[in-house]
Amino acid sequence: MKRTDSVSMTLPANVMYTSIAVSAAKSCADSAGFAKEDTYRISLAMDEGLNHALEFGYGGPQETIETTISRTSLGLQITIQFHGLPLEIAQLPKYDPKRAVQCGDVTGISLLLIEKMLDKVSFSIQPGGRRTLSMEKYLPAKLAYEKTTPRETINLYENTDYTLRLASPDDAEAISRLAFQSHGAVLFSEYIYYPDRVREILHAQKMVSVVIETDDTHEIMGHGALVRRKTKSLVEELTFGFVDPRFRSKRGASRLAAFLEEDARKRSIYAIEAFAVTNHVHSQRAILSLGSKECGILIDTSPASHSWGKDSEADKRRIGNLIFVKYLDGFCGQTLYIPNHHRQMVERIYAHHGVSVSVGNTVTDAPPLSPESSIWTMSDIKEGWTAFGVKEYGVDAAAQIADRLKHACAQGIFSVHLALPLGDPLTRTMAATFEDMGFFFAGVGPDDEGNENIILQYITATTVDYESIHVHSEFANEIKEYIKTCDPRVKIA
Repeated sequence: MKRTDSVSMTLPANVMYTSIAVSAAKSCADSAGFAKEDTYRISLAMDEGLNHALEFGYGGPQETIETTISRTSLGLQITIQFHGLPLEIAQLPKYDPKRAVQCGDVTGISLLLIEKMLDKVSFSIQPGGRRTLSMEKYLPAKLAYEKTTPRETINLYENTDYTLRLASPDDAEAISRLAFQSHGAVLFSEYIYYPDRVREILHAQKMVSVVIETDDTHEIMGHGALVRRKTKSLVEELTFGFVDPRFRSKRGASRLAAFLEEDARKRSIYAIEAFAVTNHVHSQRAILSLGSKECGILIDTSPASHSWGKDSEADKRRIGNLIFVKYLDGFCGQTLYIPNHHRQMVERIYAHHGVSVSVGNTVTDAPPLSPESSIWTMSDIKEGWTAFGVKEYGVDAAAQIADRLKHACAQGIFSVHLALPLGDPLTRTMAATFEDMGFFFAGVGPDDEGNENIILQYITATTVDYESIHVHSEFANEIKEYIKTCDPRVKIA
């Protein structure tokens, strides 16, 4: 099965056809190189996903289930689409092991197995009863780690010339190894530390990756990348920036960022976003030096940092992220419907970016609500966060978000983010409804299509420690203090 391979099937909504899709999933997993036990997990997830579609679909002789198995840069993705009953995932019965033993009732086990068998699972609901279940399994990869003595930070390359160039798949080993040598602790998405995964992503052009290469020895001494969430995203994330400690006096990091920004401008990218951890301010200073501006703080969104191969006794608290954005060719100029109680802070943030926004004050022009909201969901179970985003408000918007929040909490999610479209007049009043559920202000910023959103957050931890959130600039501290006043946990404390 090649990287570009994709197998699609339209099956009658009948249990007698599920074995066809399960067999296809097994064959694709085998072809992709998965081990026997992972192939079993993928096959089981396909089976349970189809059972879920059959159980909660409309049914009937004319109904179908659309299934797609795709090779991704990290492994396999399975997508199951069907017309389903208007039920939220969070409202469905949960598997209870005690009930299973005592009564033989295994209700809810399908969803549990799906979530446990694979690495990433998401559910989405579109108007008209369209349901999508997306599941991903990542190929195991060899870690680019070897025990070495710490490098001396003496600059051995003061007079060495270097070249900036786009990375190729052949650079994967050097990129992963440099990530370890420059940081040690895991501060990025884990796949950057696996050469095989980096090679796949570069081959599939999932990110724009740039390296610093010495002219004489052709060593890779630095790396930076722009990563997109979707194929045609207008906003990309600046990440995976690291430079060999012996090479940091050469201004390589700033030149990497400038190279990537120029490339983004050529591709008509609307904005570049970046996230800096809040357990220290080093990365914040670096991002500020590139001209990016702060626009929010996500609390407890990342696991505590750790070092490969070590049982660290370091601080186990989760880490927040300071959000930065740089608009490349001006602001979109759309009218923003800002909730009244956040208007002053939101206008302050946009003014910090050099933008004077047009604020809408009425909802008289709002179109009538559709029966069902259009809401997307994105999760990273391993990282412990989930994000929801409203694309279109329906009469069930509050109920849908409440149900998804319950489901996220039941999964053990630590940090939940909610993006509301500032271009929609209803956001001006709906934000307070979600804040009554426990959400509170996080910031603002553009989505993948370049539309501005207000971001709310819900934190499951009951302990509150804003002193552990370290920010470098005065404006970031202003955002932090404002968020603190909005956090209902602080008011309770």
